[in-house]
Amino acid sequence: MQLLRALYNLIGKLDNFLGMFAMAFIVLLACANVFMRYVMSSPWGWVEEVTVFIFVWLTMLGASAVIHVEGHCSIDVLVSRMSPKWQRIISIFGDLVVLVTLGLLIWFGIILTIKGHTKLTPILGIPYSYIDASIPVCCSFMLMYYGRMFWNSLRGEKNTTDLDDQEKSPQ
Repeated sequence: MQLLRALYNLIGKLDNFLGMFAMAFIVLLACANVFMRYVMSSPWGWVEEVTVFIFVWLTMLGASAVIHVEGHCSIDVLVSRMSPKWQRIISIFGDLVVLVTLGLLIWFGIILTIKGHTKLTPILGIPYSYIDASIPVCCSFMLMYYGRMFWNSLRGEKNTTDLDDQEKSPQ
């Protein structure tokens, strides 16, 4: 159990670190290309391709990080007016729909990644598999996070996020 918790925490830190690194890399790359374009009059043609590549990964890592800290939103105007029993039933049903959807995204993302190895980016010739792999990888993170939240919800435990832990710890 300790090993699973350690792996869970490691992946949580890894997707945050990779997301921050990707954002910083995009900013630095864009700034360098602006310098090359306007000061050196010789822009790098490959920068847009790499930026799009990294942005796709950044988007998927960001979605994973939001699920990890339970930052997803919902519109519960109708559900909040129902009895607690029906609120719980609808919550469980909604969670199951999300888990199945993530499972399907992983499955079809793997298929897309496998099929993408023959399609290459126009300038650098990078296989699209490297871009498409963001779907199954990050959806696996999301499935792990959401699965833990769902399990805790079924057991009646309150989910605690890393943000909750940070707020409780003395600075």
